[in-house]
Amino acid sequence: MIVTGGIAVPTAVLTWPTTTTSSPRVNVGCGPAEERVLLTGLHAVADIHCENCKTTLGWKYEQAFESSQKYKEGKYIIELNHMIKDNGWD
Repeated sequence: MIVTGGIAVPTAVLTWPTTTTSSPRVNVGCGPAEERVLLTGLHAVADIHCENCKTTLGWKYEQAFESSQKYKEGKYIIELNHMIKDNGWD
């Protein structure tokens, strides 16, 4: 759970493989990184969004400033309320 604006938001942590190629993700875009103070400290994060509808889906951890949080770098957070169940998967 992530708390945003005083509201607990269920989240999923995703790790996409990083590649050295310049090919973009099919339907996910990434905005510029900005520093935000989160519950676990200061992080540089970039919002990720749907390329089709431009809805913000979550964020990517670009940099963690505390050594105990470095494991988050390169990981993605997707707010579950933005996930859509389709084709009968659970």
